Amino acid sequence: MTFKLKGYLAAGMLLAIAGTAQAQETTFGKASFDRNCAVCHGANGAGDGIVAELFEQRPRNLRSLAKDNNGVFPFSEVYQAINGRRDIRGHGSSEMPIWGDLFSEEALPMTFHPGVSAEELVQGRILSLVYYLQSIQE
Repeated sequence: MTFKLKGYLAAGMLLAIAGTAQAQETTFGKASFDRNCAVCHGANGAGDGIVAELFEQRPRNLRSLAKDNNGVFPFSEVYQAINGRRDIRGHGSSEMPIWGDLFSEEALPMTFHPGVSAEELVQGRILSLVYYLQSIQE
């Protein structure tokens, strides 16, 4: 009985830690979104940023990504779009900054953790943005 209780406590603690880590990642993702994406996609991600009118095709409503994909958030596609490895039809000649490149340039002077590459820092920043976008789906 004691072993079973310890197992439940351990599982509960792991879930709490995982939830806290995801909440922190979402918070970091929101800050990154506010700093880099809101000007085009709007503060709430609805595609109504202050420069949205300047584009030939308005920025996408990022709150409806799952709804537009049969209720499934397109995690990999969103990651690739932010990273710049996926062409975005509405951006024509890639008007959207290739955030993977920009984040990499910003990360290079900060790569001071032993065993952590600039690419890993970039991946973390992109993932935090993707998790944030996943959290704001309608």
